[in-house]
Amino acid sequence: MRARSTLLGLLLGFAVIGSVQPVHARPDEGSGDDVGATDSAVREKSRAAFRRGVTQLRAQDWAGARASFEEAWSLVQHPSILLNLGIARLRTDEPVLAEQDLVRFLSEDPGAAPEELVSAREALAEARSKIGTLRVIATPAFARVTVDGTPASVRAPSSEGQGGVAEVRLKAGSHSVLVAAEGFASDERSVDVRPKSDTEVHVALVGKDAARASSDGAPIRTIAGWSLVGVSGVAAVAGGVMALRALSLSSDYGDRGSPSFQNKDVKDEGIAFRTGADIALVTALVAGAGAVLLLLTDIGEPSSVGVARPEAKGPVARVQALPALFRW
Repeated sequence: MRARSTLLGLLLGFAVIGSVQPVHARPDEGSGDDVGATDSAVREKSRAAFRRGVTQLRAQDWAGARASFEEAWSLVQHPSILLNLGIARLRTDEPVLAEQDLVRFLSEDPGAAPEELVSAREALAEARSKIGTLRVIATPAFARVTVDGTPASVRAPSSEGQGGVAEVRLKAGSHSVLVAAEGFASDERSVDVRPKSDTEVHVALVGKDAARASSDGAPIRTIAGWSLVGVSGVAAVAGGVMALRALSLSSDYGDRGSPSFQNKDVKDEGIAFRTGADIALVTALVAGAGAVLLLLTDIGEPSSVGVARPEAKGPVARVQALPALFRW
């Protein structure tokens, strides 16, 4: 049986900028069963921290209120604390933690009043408007993924040939992603996560031997680029020589005073040189274009930023009220 006791109910409302509205008090339910055998002194200490948090909320001391509610929660993990803790964390720019608190409050506090549920849902909508999902697909599948210095859980690939997948909820903005595996060169990059979007990044690690060979000499892309420059130059020179020879033969073939006038062999030779000049010119142009792409652009390089798929945007909910109550 849940024993009824009269406890202080506080309702603090504020708009997005945090302006405080009048405080409203109301009775609510409490129960010794909620905390089982928790010592009464610990329970009172938790309530004291909670009351301190309420006072700090009135003063718009969001950081102080968050710390007080965290202390109250560490002493007695009653779900009613999570609403105030979640909103305090939202106001201190911790939307991911706020989302976790508010989701848990909505699912675990059956005694919540209707106005508390409304405030929790509005705060949850605001928190989610500041959060995106980062999905890292790493190869090999056993690679370790770290985001902003914190290890991320990697689930096994759903089918053979796919990489391991790490999915993390993050505050929108730039984040550091490190993928590492034994026997492979690590890959660290910066990824921009957009709010209310999924950002997907594919990272394929290179074996250390291959990476070492690439770092010891010029990168393969650079070697190929300069090789194409050489091919283009040789083809251009050869084409120019053959073009001049073709012009000379053509002139002799058409000159009545020349011994080569209307000579069929001279004509065939001229056509061969002209054809060779055309082929050399095309080769020079294609090789030159390839060299430009390899040396002066990053076309073909893997992108370090994932592809974001924004969700449909709607109006951002405003937190109209901040309930501050305890029922334990």
